[in-house]
Amino acid sequence: MTDFRFTRRQFLKVTGVTTLALSLDSLGFLGGTAQATEKVFQKWEYKGWESLHRDEWKWDKVTYGTHLVDCYPGNCLWRVYTKDGVVWREEQAGKYPIIDPGSPDWNPRGCQKGCSYSNMMYNPDRVKYPMKRVGERGEGKWKRITWDEAIDEVCAHLMDAIQTEGPETVIFEPGPGNGGWIHLMAGFRFFSGIGATELDVNSTIGDFNKGVYETFGKFQFCDSVDGWFFGKLILIWHMNPIYTRIPDCHFISAARYNGAEVVTIAPDFSPSAVHADEWIPIETGGDAALGLGVGQVLIAEDTYDKAFVKEQTDFPLLIRSDTKKFLREPDMTGAGREDQMYFWDTATNAPVKAPRGTLTLPCDPALEGKFTVTLKNGQQVEVRPGFDIFKEMINRDYTPEKASKICGVHPETIVRLAHRAWKARGHVQVLVGWNSAKYYHGDLMERTMCLLLALTGSVGNKGSGIRGWNESLFDGATALMIREREGLATVRQVLSMRGDAKDMREADPEITDEIVQRELEREANKKRMGMVPPAFLYYYHSNYKQTWENKAWHCPTMKRTFAEYMNEAVDEKGWWKPYVRPARDQNPQVYCFLGTSPARKNRGWWKNIYPELWKKYKFIFTVETRWSTTALMADMVLPGAGFYEKTDTRFPTPHVPWVTLTEQAVPPPAEALDEWEVFRRLAERMKKLGEERKFMKYTGRNETEIDLSVLVKHQTLNRTNADDTLDDALQLSAQLGTLPEGTTIKDLRKEGIIRFTNISKIDIIGKHLATDIKPDEPIVPLTYHTAKKIPYPTYNRRISFYIDHDWFLEAGEGFPVHKDNPKMGGNYPLLMTSGHQRWSVHSIWITDDVLARTHQGRPFMFMNPEDAEKRGIKEGDLVRVHNDFDDFKIHVKLTAAARSQDETRPGQIIIYHAWEPYQFEGWKSYDTAIPGMIKWLDLAAGYGHLNYYRWNWCIQPIDRAVSVEVEKA
Repeated sequence: MTDFRFTRRQFLKVTGVTTLALSLDSLGFLGGTAQATEKVFQKWEYKGWESLHRDEWKWDKVTYGTHLVDCYPGNCLWRVYTKDGVVWREEQAGKYPIIDPGSPDWNPRGCQKGCSYSNMMYNPDRVKYPMKRVGERGEGKWKRITWDEAIDEVCAHLMDAIQTEGPETVIFEPGPGNGGWIHLMAGFRFFSGIGATELDVNSTIGDFNKGVYETFGKFQFCDSVDGWFFGKLILIWHMNPIYTRIPDCHFISAARYNGAEVVTIAPDFSPSAVHADEWIPIETGGDAALGLGVGQVLIAEDTYDKAFVKEQTDFPLLIRSDTKKFLREPDMTGAGREDQMYFWDTATNAPVKAPRGTLTLPCDPALEGKFTVTLKNGQQVEVRPGFDIFKEMINRDYTPEKASKICGVHPETIVRLAHRAWKARGHVQVLVGWNSAKYYHGDLMERTMCLLLALTGSVGNKGSGIRGWNESLFDGATALMIREREGLATVRQVLSMRGDAKDMREADPEITDEIVQRELEREANKKRMGMVPPAFLYYYHSNYKQTWENKAWHCPTMKRTFAEYMNEAVDEKGWWKPYVRPARDQNPQVYCFLGTSPARKNRGWWKNIYPELWKKYKFIFTVETRWSTTALMADMVLPGAGFYEKTDTRFPTPHVPWVTLTEQAVPPPAEALDEWEVFRRLAERMKKLGEERKFMKYTGRNETEIDLSVLVKHQTLNRTNADDTLDDALQLSAQLGTLPEGTTIKDLRKEGIIRFTNISKIDIIGKHLATDIKPDEPIVPLTYHTAKKIPYPTYNRRISFYIDHDWFLEAGEGFPVHKDNPKMGGNYPLLMTSGHQRWSVHSIWITDDVLARTHQGRPFMFMNPEDAEKRGIKEGDLVRVHNDFDDFKIHVKLTAAARSQDETRPGQIIIYHAWEPYQFEGWKSYDTAIPGMIKWLDLAAGYGHLNYYRWNWCIQPIDRAVSVEVEKA
């Protein structure tokens, strides 16, 4: 044994230096003002062992922090500890107050990703300097340049694109990855200020709950997560909160202690199924059949809320037996409104108009029966309440026995679930995530979930309903999308917009404030915002066109070709014409992505985007904190600021209804800048470049005039930094009533969080909550409809289970029905599904060395042992997953939790996202084998709420239940 001869002082000095040196090594670099290296070699004053622990907890600065990423709903408050210019650690702040004394504590909020960000922010893949590509795209050859050089080159490309092809050919794709409300809005303001095209973020990430939207006329309503505690039957359905809602799922556990029953419905024995009272295994994509089977039992046993169904839903509305269309006012009078429907009055035995301005019933409408009405032309036709037709359908097609054959759930289980739902009536809560949204027929699944809620009257009560995501309430920050004036002048600007609603109210005196705000949003987007679903960019300028036109990969019930539907939607009907940006005769020129990684996120990127659209772009750039796969495929990468390196707030949401602060604990490393400053510099240079080229004013194809002389003022609103902009947004929010009176950034720095006090006055997304925020209760959405009887923003102003749009009737989807998954990718025996992984929020933490030690540290997929044995595959094997679209290689983790294949049903493989593509062989991730189909009915429009506006009715790609085969690599 070696004879070590250290004194105690020498030992402490050596081990102290070694420990800190190891920490510095894990940091990878400490650019900027960090002076920790010098501290290693300073003489330590040792006064006793206690001083080691005292010194360990001496900090130069302690700030508030949160993580500006879409770990929805997020908004977890942390304390961030800084010493010697380095963030060493963070811990949960635990500052959330008691809201409802009858519900559990909110505290402490946080997860393992949050508590390891102080490590991740110093990862070796951090971008520190402006970098310019000098080789081929993706070749990995880069050159460090100055900020002046970078700004000059970016603006030169932008101006070239605008002058040669038009401002629409500049494409901006924002994402929820690394922004914060103020800094992300800086990018939005810049690109809207030059007339660029912005891709709708919800369409690109695929988090649009289409079936909820079709039913309620909106999907962005939700309770605050403490409301989960009050549910009596909690259905975890297309959601995995043990992985994805770590700070929130204790409310579910507490609800069980409070007497609630928790049921997980999923094809696989998911991590959340472990913590439920019952797991209902279901065929992948069989959810609509299950929902309809449960509905059939409730109706057949006469255990449903008739009063709610009559008052709140469209089931009493009369439908013509000959045309399958609603009975409308022009049918009865020869004139009038197309959206004026009728009830059958059981007292007078005659049709009466269904009110459009209130949900208060004028009569006792019939739910069942066949009646005859005389039309204006003298024709007599049979009409039936929608409920009567629907009841006949489910009694014919969806008894528990018939539904069981489709969804794989035992008939007795279907009956038992129906009985549970009726027992919990008024307080059934469906915790749906954004997994169903990514199925081809996810809308049908969600429509049947809503059916269960309507039949049990579980809307507008504590612990009831269904949920979408909602980012609103912070009105002062949201106003940055449209505002052109400072402070109170913005309030006047917003109020002046109400004049635009005058014509709407004259045309429809019964229109609601919510519908007015929605229509104002639509018009503002067409004229000023430039936000569009990317489907048309993809269809007309990329290989998605060939993919989407492969009819074999669509549902067999699609009667015509995809191209025919697209042509009708854009050219014949003109529904989507304003959103074809850039136009078909314009070539996309410049592409900027911010807070997202399209090469990882886009379905089938290597085949759908890279070969054509990516090569059309003459210049691609981003502001990033890390070298993502897409950054490596770009032309220029500008270094941005991380979560603790700028002052901002997390995206606000009613789910966690506090504005949550992150403060700048340390400056960004080396030459990195925050996004607010980056886009300020770009705005200044664009103005000067316009002067140099004598090109200060121009008009885009939407006839909006752009004036570069006011671009800097537009960009900054005369503020000098992001902190002032945040303070302005807080004060404006207080003036608009969504934050307490007098709120400033000083208050937020003191408290870290401030609870919202009211829903939005100016933002349609906030108005969709349709409720009041009370100081001592959870947020309960939709009470304006259930208690105040204000109509829903649907075509017929009611919770809608029947859509008589021509395309829906042609598809047989007027009412919700079950349809099998189409064979996307070909006819193969396994279905590939996915979900959010536990170890990273999207791909941001996926390269973190600490978290990598908590899993395999490499991409892997789950597979059933029986399916693996048939193919000669063992634990840990590298396999090739393939279909007719493409293939990729990945390692296997065997688990009986994944559904196995048999003679009549496909097996299941599960790959939780989001691995970086460069972690796979040939940079081909699992997204490579996903064609990214869209359902043709997504193109239907011109029907009340079936029209696009920000984040809604936005056409999204499909990535669940893709057909594949697996073989040993």
